[in-house]
Amino acid sequence: MDSMNNINNRENREIKMPPLVRKKRRKLTPAGYIALVAFFLLCLSFGFWLGGKTHTPLLPEDKPDNPEHVFKSPDILNILLLGVDQRENEPARADTLMLVALDLQEKDVHLLSIPRDTRVAIPTKGVTRKINYAHAVGGAELTVQTVEKFLKLPVHYYMETNFEGFSNIIDILGGITINVEESMYVPLEGINLKQGVQKLNGEDALSYVRWRGDGTGDIGRIGRQQKFLSALADQSLRFSTIWKIPQLLEELEKHVKTDLKLQQMIALANKFKDIKDIEIQTYQVPGKPDDVNYGGSYWIADEQELAKLLDKIYAQQKESEKS
Repeated sequence: MDSMNNINNRENREIKMPPLVRKKRRKLTPAGYIALVAFFLLCLSFGFWLGGKTHTPLLPEDKPDNPEHVFKSPDILNILLLGVDQRENEPARADTLMLVALDLQEKDVHLLSIPRDTRVAIPTKGVTRKINYAHAVGGAELTVQTVEKFLKLPVHYYMETNFEGFSNIIDILGGITINVEESMYVPLEGINLKQGVQKLNGEDALSYVRWRGDGTGDIGRIGRQQKFLSALADQSLRFSTIWKIPQLLEELEKHVKTDLKLQQMIALANKFKDIKDIEIQTYQVPGKPDDVNYGGSYWIADEQELAKLLDKIYAQQKESEKS
């Protein structure tokens, strides 16, 4: 798989693409959610600036049709976002998994969060494990296959980061204004936020997306991350962001890998460049926790509700197939 740096060297040697970096060594896994989407949003904001018009196809023409893929559309591009927790002397696991479904005709953006403990079958391995296990034994490629099998849809591309630099990106953007729901205080983790509307710098933004002291664990944190994402989407796509692009590119290139080519990113940006306010519909794989029946703590997906949710996202295509 190509890194962002390799893509730039191959397709546009005058352009450098950026890192998500923190000087202090602190576990940034919760921030991966935001870091990934920050990269995606910034691609939309600076893609047009990078290169103007392009006729590069976005949907891969060489991806074979799979009859097991129930949810698919010639107008919807699916990108899997992976946040990888790489620890010393251990295989990397995908700590954060999100599917972005982009309707290229209606210009709708759907974001589906997949809890990392979701219990799924791992293709080619003959085991059923937590979904983040796929990356540990097969990297991004096997994770893509696992998500395709689990959600019954094609994954066209992926983006992967190891989270470093989240704080730097927020600082480069000038901070993010958000309403903090309640006071958040965990001194051992450096978290100390007051309740109310405020502009968060990189350090405080990291604290906000890491907080899980309300008793809901990772599931509640996903909701706060999605709220932060909405604020990030609004503020990162403003005109003022254009002048910060060189710094942002420099931050992103070191820690992002993707099989999207640069020209495809530019084409994607051109698709969405005329939209002033991108509304992102956010969802989470429905289900419930289970730490009793499977020898560990899992998130058990409600397959019927999940099918209804995916049917909602792809409903327009299904209607067109009937007519």
